[in-house]
Amino acid sequence: MEKILDKSDYITDKSQLYEYFFKSVKNKADFKTGVEFEKLGVSSGTFRAIGYKGPTGVLEFLNRLKQFDDYREIMENGNILGLTGTSGQITLEPGSQLEYSTQPFKNLKDIEQSYLKFNEKTGQIAEDIGVTWLGCGIQPVSSYENIELLPKERYSVMWDYLPSRGSRGRVMMKETAGIQTSLDFSSEEDAMRKLRVALGISPVITAMFANSPVREGKLSGYKSYRAYGWLDTDNDRCGLISRKIFDRTFNFADYIEVLLDVPMLFIQRERRLINATGRTFKEYMKNGFKTYRATMDDWFVHMTTFFPEIRLKNFLEIRNCDSQRADLAMAFPAFVKGIMYHEDALAQAEEIIEGLSWEELSILRNEVPKNGLDMKFKKYKLTEIARELLFIAEHSLKLQTPEYDETTYLQKIKELVSEGKTPADIIIRNWESGHDITKFIEYSRLY
Repeated sequence: MEKILDKSDYITDKSQLYEYFFKSVKNKADFKTGVEFEKLGVSSGTFRAIGYKGPTGVLEFLNRLKQFDDYREIMENGNILGLTGTSGQITLEPGSQLEYSTQPFKNLKDIEQSYLKFNEKTGQIAEDIGVTWLGCGIQPVSSYENIELLPKERYSVMWDYLPSRGSRGRVMMKETAGIQTSLDFSSEEDAMRKLRVALGISPVITAMFANSPVREGKLSGYKSYRAYGWLDTDNDRCGLISRKIFDRTFNFADYIEVLLDVPMLFIQRERRLINATGRTFKEYMKNGFKTYRATMDDWFVHMTTFFPEIRLKNFLEIRNCDSQRADLAMAFPAFVKGIMYHEDALAQAEEIIEGLSWEELSILRNEVPKNGLDMKFKKYKLTEIARELLFIAEHSLKLQTPEYDETTYLQKIKELVSEGKTPADIIIRNWESGHDITKFIEYSRLY
C-alpha cells in the first residue's frame, strides 16, 4: 500500500532545502573520508563486458558474494541490484560495473583494509565464475551497443533521455568506472570554499589520474576516455556547476538555485519510479506534476541525478577520477584528504587557483581528457601544478596524522607525476610495443 503523504512531507518553502545542507555540518574533530571504488567486469576468456544475467553475470556474482558476509539484498522489481552490510555497500552501475562504497573512516588505513578485503573476496568469486575485475576507467573491448543494460528503472529513463542531451551519455552509463571521495564540512563557508577549490583543481585531478586510453580494443587517442565521455553527456546536469562558482559570495542558496533549474528525470512513490522529464524542479515545486506535489524525498532523488565534477549533498563528493589499479587506488582519497582537511593546505591550493576564471577552467576541463598532464595552463605546465599540489597534500597528511604515515599512498602517483606521466601514459607506452589486449587485461586486473 502506498504511503499517504501529509503536509509535513511536502516542500512548501525553499528554507526546507537550505535546512538539509545546514543540518549536514559537522565538527572538524568528527571529519571522516568515504570512498566509492568502481571496477569493470570482463569475461576472462573474451575480455568482453559481463552482463547482469548468465553464468558469468554480475547477478551470479552477487548471489555468491552474499554468502560470505552479513549482506542484505537491495531489490527492485524482484531483481537483486546490490548488497549492503556492516563493511559497506555494493551497488551496480548501468553496465553492471561494480561499485563498493566503504563506510566513512577517520584514517585512510581503515579504508585501505576494507578495500583490499573486498578485492580479495570478489577476486576469488570472479575467478570461480570466469570473470576478471579491472581497475581502469573504461571498458577496453566492449562498447555500450553490446553491453546489457541493468534492469533498474532509473537507468531505463536515463538511457532514453540522455541521447537527447549529448552524444556520449550512453558511453558514460555503460562503459565507464571511477573512484569518488567524500568529505565533510564544518560550515556553509567551509563547504563553499572546498567546493570552489575542488572545482578549481579538478582538471589537474582528471589529468593526474587519467587511466582509460584503451577502448574497443585499441588506443582511443584520449588518456581519459571516461572524462571525455562526461564532456558530452548532459550539460544541464554535468560539469562545473555555475559561472558564479569563483564568486566568493556563492553559497548554499546559489547551489540550490542551480539544482532547481536542472531538468528532472523521475520521482518515486513507494516502489514505483515515475518518469518526470520535461520540467525543472523549480517548475515542479510551483505547479506539481499530474497528481503529484514536490516532497523532500523528491528533492533527495533529484540531487542524485545531478552529476557535476564536484557534488554537494550532506557531504562533498569529488567525482572526477578514473578507476585505478590496486597500487594507485588509495592515492586519490589520500590526495583529496591532504588538500581539503588542513587549513594551510586548503589555503595554498586556493592560492594556486586564484584568478582562475570559469572560462579558463572550462578550457582545461575540455583539453585534459586528451592530453593528460602534457599541456600548459597560462605560463605553467600542468605537471608543475600537479607536483605542487602533491607536495602540499603530502605535507598536510604528515601534520594531520603523525601517528600514521598516510603519505605512503601518494608515493606511486608522485613517481609518475615527477616524470610528467599519468597511468594512461604507461599503458600507451606498453601498448605501442605490442598492441596486446591480453597483456593490458593482466596489467589492469585487480587481484
